[in-house]
Amino acid sequence: MIIRPATRSDLHAVYRLWCELMDAHAPYHPVFGYHRRAEVELKQVLLGRLREPQTRFFVAEAPDGLAGLLIALYQPGNPALHYKRRGYIAETMVRPPFRRLGIGRELFLAAREWLQQQGADHLELQVAVPNEGGQRFWAAMGFAPTTYHLMLPLQPPPGPHDWPE
Repeated sequence: MIIRPATRSDLHAVYRLWCELMDAHAPYHPVFGYHRRAEVELKQVLLGRLREPQTRFFVAEAPDGLAGLLIALYQPGNPALHYKRRGYIAETMVRPPFRRLGIGRELFLAAREWLQQQGADHLELQVAVPNEGGQRFWAAMGFAPTTYHLMLPLQPPPGPHDWPE
């Protein structure tokens, strides 16, 4: 298994992994929903993020395609705070056939190294409350809860036919 930064040529495979992640999280909360007919728009967003200098997509490459994805962001913050240079671990996914093989750990270690090189003085992430496996994984990586991230939807989630044809 090769852990490496993603390139533009990985966009379609990254998009598929991203969709797989959202589909796996959909039962947790509607916030993980997306418009399935918005492939072009979603790929444009991913491509824009891929091009951001303070964002790095790490992928786990298996012989038959990508097995995992982790998106890391470096975000300098408020200089008056003790921890002011945030490394953020965003979307993380290891495809089910490749889980429990150390791939998630390797993706995380690559991201942590890159974030430290950027100057991060701490790392943050979010895990869905019902995602007990994700919580165990991140706790094993050394993360501990510090706050609760709360959400109040102000309108119902859009339906599957709310995206223009």
